[in-house]
Amino acid sequence: MKILGISAYYHDAAACLVVDGEIIAAAQEERFTRKKHDSSFPVNAIAYCLSQAKITSKDVDYVVFYDKPFLKFERLLETYHAFAPRGFKSFATSLPIWLKDKLFQKTVITDALKELWGKGGKWEEKLFFSEHHLSHAASAFFPSPFERAAVLTMDGVGE
Repeated sequence: MKILGISAYYHDAAACLVVDGEIIAAAQEERFTRKKHDSSFPVNAIAYCLSQAKITSKDVDYVVFYDKPFLKFERLLETYHAFAPRGFKSFATSLPIWLKDKLFQKTVITDALKELWGKGGKWEEKLFFSEHHLSHAASAFFPSPFERAAVLTMDGVGE
């Protein structure tokens, strides 16, 4: 089982390739683009991960994005509601961006995968979304030497 994990469009874009439960490679996009906190789709990081495993996109079984856009949007609305009317300017600025792009992240990501690897990959079927803090926990647990662990995540944002 070959799973490609990706982070993009917010900050610190990255990719990680896990094969049969073992991390083969991981990289941040900024290491290739030299743009600090690069948030673009991690084309270079993905290419690096696949090259390290000596596989192609056709070998990837699943692609997992680190966050669930609808949960993030719900949290955003709850936050703005809790602090209303303060923050209205920020809310008015961010809402069109969410409604145009970020809320429909599945389409944005599958389009990027199709542009990167072609339309034959059935990327809509291979793409899954993880919960934000579960992604944090996985990034700590999987490279650890432990087979079992209790993981606590504490973050400034998330569900």
